[in-house]
Amino acid sequence: KKNNLLPITIKGLSLIKQSEKILKNINLDISSKGITFIVGPNGAGKTQLLRCLHGLEKCSGLIKYGNIELSEEIKLTQSFVFQQPTLLRRNTIENVLFFSKRRKIKNYYNNAINLLNLLKLEHVLSKPALTLSSGEKQRLALARALSINPKFLFLDEPTSHLDPLSLKIIEKVIKSSSSNGTKIIFISHDLNQIKRLADDIIFMHKGEVKEYNLAKTFFKKQYSKEGKLFLQGEIV
Repeated sequence: KKNNLLPITIKGLSLIKQSEKILKNINLDISSKGITFIVGPNGAGKTQLLRCLHGLEKCSGLIKYGNIELSEEIKLTQSFVFQQPTLLRRNTIENVLFFSKRRKIKNYYNNAINLLNLLKLEHVLSKPALTLSSGEKQRLALARALSINPKFLFLDEPTSHLDPLSLKIIEKVIKSSSSNGTKIIFISHDLNQIKRLADDIIFMHKGEVKEYNLAKTFFKKQYSKEGKLFLQGEIV
């Protein structure tokens, strides 16, 4: 499927919080249709960049999707999965239906059932979402994010601290969503996961983008000293 809202163009993006500069004049052109990872040490600004792309932060500079500036309309084409899933006090299937019904998604019920099957949650459809295990909760958060057929899926470390089964299921579904035309931007600290899934990599350090390259290039040769140190496990 063609995503007519690519590339994502970021110009002069800065973010200041409590008079601290969190993001410093970021310029990026993300045109890859594949899975883009944002990597870097803690405090590099990865989450803040993702939040800016989703319109959750007041930042200066320009963010465009295709030829359209970030707007409420663009936000409706995006889903965000946080590190800690925020679920509604209702059962599993209702958590998914609540969003897709409101967005007037066609065949929203069958769509929800299919997603929950894909994410191996068919045995907990009527269980209260808040009683699920942490792996199940995160899989539910992903099902809900995908239920609106987003053009963009932003993932902020959704698999850190998950059991191996949930990790495997989530990675499989993310790959298949990507093949179906959803543009995915993923923050992770797990280098093995990044090697498995990344098409391209944005490497950040102290609020700046130090490298943006194809994954296979980044793992072979880093152009910044911070990138080299990071992959050697030296940089914090």
